Order: sequence, then structure tokens, then C-alpha cells
Amino acid sequence: MSEQPVFWLGGKPGKSNPNARPVPEAEGYEATLREVFEDCGYEVDEYIAAQGGFGGWLAHLQKSSDKYRICWSGKSKQLILDQLHEPGGWAQIQLVDIPDEGISGFVSAVRGVLGEG
Repeated sequence: MSEQPVFWLGGKPGKSNPNARPVPEAEGYEATLREVFEDCGYEVDEYIAAQGGFGGWLAHLQKSSDKYRICWSGKSKQLILDQLHEPGGWAQIQLVDIPDEGISGFVSAVRGVLGEG
């Protein structure tokens, strides 16, 4: 059998890619964002950080008997707040374009979207 060239998706194993996108920091935001949600009067049911190249995070929240979800899409750079309506599913309350300015930017944006309580 003759040798054939091999194409390595993402580059050869063991070789670093100097153009690789930096790893998102969304996992490290959980504690601070949970505190902001609670400061604004919401209970946190769940927080999920995306591990893909764009980052992003999602939190399921509750205030009184109402359920909400707030999500930041690292790809579209949008912060989205939805409310659960049963039956009928999720209804968007707000959509805000924000740059990824790290945790301080998210704290300000989340406080603006959720209000101060």
C-alpha cells in the first residue's frame, strides 16, 4: 500500500495554532453573575457556560412565580432576556447588542436588562 498525504483538521497533533481564537472566559463569570442576578431579585435555577470558540452563557432565573432565561451569545454579541409563558413557550422581553468587555461589561448590561430589583 502506498503512502497517502494526511489532512489534519485543525492542524497536526501536537502543533499549536498561532491564529487560534483565545479560550472564552465565560466559565469564570458564574459566581459574579449569580450575585448580580440575586441582587436584582432573581433566584438562579441554572447557569451554563458555553465552551465553544465564541463563548456565551445562559442562566435560568425565577422571580416570584415567573420564570426567565437570560443569555449572552458570544457569536452575535447579544444579551437576550426571555420570559416563560405556559402554554406557549418563551417570549422575548429584551434584546441588547453589547460588546464582549469581560465581566464588568456583563455586570452593567445584566443590571440594565434585569433592573436593580
